[in-house]
Amino acid sequence: MGGEIILKIFIKVMEAGIAFSFMIAIILSYYRIENLKKKRIVIIISFVLGLIAAIISTVIRNIPHFINRTELNFWSMVPIVISLFLILIFIIFKDRLSKKLSENIMSLAITVYTVGLCFYYLPAVFNQANKFVYYGESAVSTMVLFRILGFVFGVIMMILTGLEIYKCASKLDEKNLKSIVILSLIASSITQINLIVQRFYSKGIIPRNVNFFKIIAAIANHENLFLFLNMLIIAFVPIILYRENVKITEPYKNSAQLRKIKYRMRNKRRWAIFCLIVLVINTLSLTAGKAFANREEALSPPEDYETVDGMIEIPLSSLEDMHLHRYLYKAKDGVEMRFFAIKKSEGSYGVVLDACEICGPSGYFERGDDVVCKLCDVVMNRGTIGFAGGCNPIPFPYIVHDQKIKIQPKDLDALSYVFK
Repeated sequence: MGGEIILKIFIKVMEAGIAFSFMIAIILSYYRIENLKKKRIVIIISFVLGLIAAIISTVIRNIPHFINRTELNFWSMVPIVISLFLILIFIIFKDRLSKKLSENIMSLAITVYTVGLCFYYLPAVFNQANKFVYYGESAVSTMVLFRILGFVFGVIMMILTGLEIYKCASKLDEKNLKSIVILSLIASSITQINLIVQRFYSKGIIPRNVNFFKIIAAIANHENLFLFLNMLIIAFVPIILYRENVKITEPYKNSAQLRKIKYRMRNKRRWAIFCLIVLVINTLSLTAGKAFANREEALSPPEDYETVDGMIEIPLSSLEDMHLHRYLYKAKDGVEMRFFAIKKSEGSYGVVLDACEICGPSGYFERGDDVVCKLCDVVMNRGTIGFAGGCNPIPFPYIVHDQKIKIQPKDLDALSYVFK
């Protein structure tokens, strides 16, 4: 159970932030200027401003009705795309520009690009921290600990991925790295530019066209494909690095120099192998890991009950196993409703809708002896089943009489809106 919760949060963090790690790592690896002190200052300033921007973005995105998020996404993507074009211009025309001009262009573009990426992508990562504790849940519990661990592991993998790609790419010669960086930036820019085009199209700035709309929709609905394409492009970094360091091609004068060359090449091969392993872990996490974490939990089939003298009756004896027993009821307005009954302790029962005010009619299932919300994976405190609030299932009136739980259909009819 704990492993599944950790994996779910881990996958959510990876989905939210791994594209950010790829883009930052690959562009910084190509940021090569002679003044190393200036380079360090630019990178530090970029990340400090980026972190501040990400915090501001997270705060304003979480203030209800404070800002139009679609507009915010559009305007936050504009500087990213502009700086992206500046970087591509620098890479393509670098040899035709003066060294000072090209370095200044690249430094400015790197700063804007980094801050923009932080502002746009990192809030989705930070927002996962808001899901550590759900409403009505104790902040000190193993469930909260599992979610924190999943978040921490996800952030560590993001950082590790970025560092590995940066280290390996930095060891490549500029000729090989140039092609990879250009292809990677183009792959990343497709979804970024599409967001801007999408906004122009919705405002009517771009003329309406059915085929054009299909292209926009296809890109928006398949963002993960471009992420995997970028990952495939970046995979050539460790592959090329490894191949370049298999055979000794540089001259040496003595055995001492040979040993240094072999050590340096062996070190680069290790970096390449480790980078490939990290990329494989990323791929498996976002495919097999995601499929496992998000697999559909099947709800138990509804059981039969009797209706006697207009009252729904459930024998107490059927609840003695302490398990969740689900039932189906068709309301007067035709809506099919689910409710369940469970024995909580001796003489205490919970009779509730298979839905809650927060997660709606997603339902509950049993994991071992626990009753768990299907949507948010919160484990119910058995003692509170039957009480309103939080992620608890919605209660409704019932009576216990003659060794039976008795329910008036009108009490269920009044709650049919929950399942609409």
